Parts: sequence; C-alpha cells; structure tokens
Amino acid sequence: MDHYEAGLKADELIAKEVAGQDKMWGVANERTDSNDGQLLTAGVSQALALIDRRQGDEDAFESPPDIYPVDWSGFRDYGSDVANIVVAIAFLRQEAKRLIANGADTTRKSRQPTQVYTGDQPAQPFPTADAA
Repeated sequence: MDHYEAGLKADELIAKEVAGQDKMWGVANERTDSNDGQLLTAGVSQALALIDRRQGDEDAFESPPDIYPVDWSGFRDYGSDVANIVVAIAFLRQEAKRLIANGADTTRKSRQPTQVYTGDQPAQPFPTADAA
C-alpha cells in the first residue's frame, strides 16, 4: 500500500472510530464527564500505554495511566498499535470538536523568528514496504 492509500485508510479508521463514539455518547458529546479535558486525557492515556508497551512493558494496558479520567471505566488494549493509535486520535478529535463547539479559539500560530528551522532534519521520502 502506498503512502497515499495508507493515509486514506488511516482517515477511514479514525472516522469509523469517531462515528462509534458519537453513537455511544451522542454527536454533541454532551457527557458531563467530558467537560474538564477528559477526552484529552483519555486519548493521551491510550497513547502513553501504547508507548509503554512498545518500550517493553507487557502489562501497559492492565491499568490506565494516572492521567486517565478517574470516573471513567473501560480502559483497555484495542489490539494492534494502529487500533490503539486510532482510538487515541478519536478521543483527541472529540476534544477538539468539543472545544470548537464551545467557541474556543482555533488560531494556529506561525513559527516565530526565534524558532528557526535549520533544515537539520530534512524531509525524507515515505518509506515503502520494500525499504522497511
């Protein structure tokens, strides 16, 4: 699969996960427990557990990281690395959607003159399966 097709597949998986979350919780994410950044911490928790597993912690998904919302249940391993990343992204997307719906600023700042990019990490071609 080339990088373009892989990107489309990733977008498809994320959209499917978001749709499932919307079906469970409602499109507006009106869960009272989502108001204090709990969607953000749930997504980051999923990613942190995956990072821990990738670094050799076989029990990384046995209990949630400390930042996982204390009043939530259901923290788990969704299987593959891709599935866990998709779940994390879906939670993060839901938090962005919640903030935007509540009128949060969406301004993205440009790089500042003091944040010079030196080109020391030039863009590389996307690796193919053959190169891996």
